[in-house]
Amino acid sequence: MTIPLITPEDLAELQFLTPDLDFTDAERQAVLLAAGPSDVNAAPGSGKTTVLAAKLLLLARQWPHDRRGICVLSHTNVAREEIERRLGATAVGARLLTYPHFIGTIHEFVDRFLALPALRSLGLTVDVIDDDIFAKKAIARAMKKPSLWGWAQNDEGVKPLVGGLVYRGADLVLDSEGGTLPKTTAKSYPLLTEIKEQLTSEGVFRYADMFAFAEMLLTNFPDIKVQLSRRFPLVYLDEMQDTSWEQEALLARLFDESVVVQRYGDLNQRILVGKGDFAQLSFPREGALPISTSKIFGPEIAAAVSGVRVGGNAVVGTAADVHPPTLMTYTTERVGDVLNRFGNLVLDRFNDEQLRRGHIKALCTRKQGDAKQQTPGRTLLDYWPAYLEQSKGNGGRSERLWSLLSQSAELRVGGISMHSRAADAKRAVVLVLRAADSPHIKGLRDGSQLFRRLADAGQDVKGIRRLCRELATASNLGAAEAGRAKAVELFTQYLHPLLPVGMSTAKFQALPVFQAPEMQPEQEANQRACQVKRGDRLVEIEIGTVASMKGETHLATLVLESLGHPSRRFDLAEALPVLAGLKLRDPKMSESILSQFRNLYVGMSRPTSFLCLAVNQTRVSADCIVALQGKGWVVETLA
Repeated sequence: MTIPLITPEDLAELQFLTPDLDFTDAERQAVLLAAGPSDVNAAPGSGKTTVLAAKLLLLARQWPHDRRGICVLSHTNVAREEIERRLGATAVGARLLTYPHFIGTIHEFVDRFLALPALRSLGLTVDVIDDDIFAKKAIARAMKKPSLWGWAQNDEGVKPLVGGLVYRGADLVLDSEGGTLPKTTAKSYPLLTEIKEQLTSEGVFRYADMFAFAEMLLTNFPDIKVQLSRRFPLVYLDEMQDTSWEQEALLARLFDESVVVQRYGDLNQRILVGKGDFAQLSFPREGALPISTSKIFGPEIAAAVSGVRVGGNAVVGTAADVHPPTLMTYTTERVGDVLNRFGNLVLDRFNDEQLRRGHIKALCTRKQGDAKQQTPGRTLLDYWPAYLEQSKGNGGRSERLWSLLSQSAELRVGGISMHSRAADAKRAVVLVLRAADSPHIKGLRDGSQLFRRLADAGQDVKGIRRLCRELATASNLGAAEAGRAKAVELFTQYLHPLLPVGMSTAKFQALPVFQAPEMQPEQEANQRACQVKRGDRLVEIEIGTVASMKGETHLATLVLESLGHPSRRFDLAEALPVLAGLKLRDPKMSESILSQFRNLYVGMSRPTSFLCLAVNQTRVSADCIVALQGKGWVVETLA
């Protein structure tokens, strides 16, 4: 199999293909020129995904095969969208966005090529693949069973256990991502099995279920490995640090030795691996190529980020320092004022033009918890109680039609991309077709494969593309009655050929999916954002978890302390003495606390210009504050 080689002469073309980027340093050029199997361990803000996109552009110019393609897998949609945006900007790069190539998340790849075919072979269909939706449905069923309800009253771990029911391995063994199952001889075990089987028959799954079905297919049909290896002779894995041992073992079974596999990631950003034997994870292998410099922040933020790393070399910040890192200490009584104070600190440091062009965000490792006896500063809800409301009702934003269609059409630098708007539009079409029980999208998980699915079914996708374009470019279709009426008319006009036989226009427009939302989009947005006003100036702070903002870049970031689970330790209480140089990180630190350090590493490496940490005054010593100030930190007191 011939794979094009990238030469030093080819690198000169990047000044024309990517004129806004610089790949002249030795580390990045070594990554671009690497031809065989290799690992790339890259610092946050180093642009590893951009380097990968540049490499793909060079390969696209020379790719000689019509039926064999490049496979690019990532854990995050942020990384996937960055690659697609870069490739789509040129006619040459756009070739990699179509057959025979594949660019998507690992979950999308497993679903499409393995899990969904396995489910179809069992006579099963997919309604939804979503951890939160599964958990809500499973817990609701469990609470209707007296014995499980009684168990839950005496044990707070029961609901997470039920909500996390999942299949493992090729034999689809029942397990839980939320706790340890009782013995198979226990009276509760058959009830848990019944709940899982009922939801399976209804097509409701957790993300990890798809890997079990994939293993089942690979076990029953081992020749699939040969077929996939022939189809994809070159494979790139992005965000490799978030691959669990279970996923890594599966990926190793997908491709044989003929396939060139290159893996990109950052060991210190491993926060999404779930359960498993962490010692068996192989990334990064010895001899990994480094990209050690960050281009998004300066030495001061780099030093702070390096202070919470769990391994590897220190991060080098090559941008200019803008504002020194800040520690905000607050009294328990003022925990609800932390976001407002941060907003004022931001207003002090940036003008309106800077705020318009950049994101201001606050993040916390944990969204909610049950440690009621601990001093506040435990979870995101201590700082912003309204955040929980958005997760109530019918699933997350991706399950609510009008939320998907309520974005303003105005785009801004660093704001909502047209790619994201298009993704929301395709997801909205899937929701409507699913509500109408369209036979053409059975088993379709989300909108990323909508056009391909319809084309494979022999449907004309021109009208659907036009519909998605109109939905993406219209302003706030879900925000008011007139906009919703316009959207319903658009759906009626373009989706008619895909509706079940005999479905009238009146019946279609009366579907529950079109009902007005109980909560207006602006109310929902207020739960995810805090607006801080001062005079005629305003800053909006978007609020979320560390995991939800992984891969993002912000102008300013507030990292809120949180209580770990199962460590029962506060992350900043553990990390601040290390950052201050008062002690070294314990080399025998437990995996649960190491995980908290990695979450801090991810959160603290988001901002380009202003990093702020917030900690309860009871959990930081006077000596620590003095030591941080000696290192150039600013300390703000909220009393």
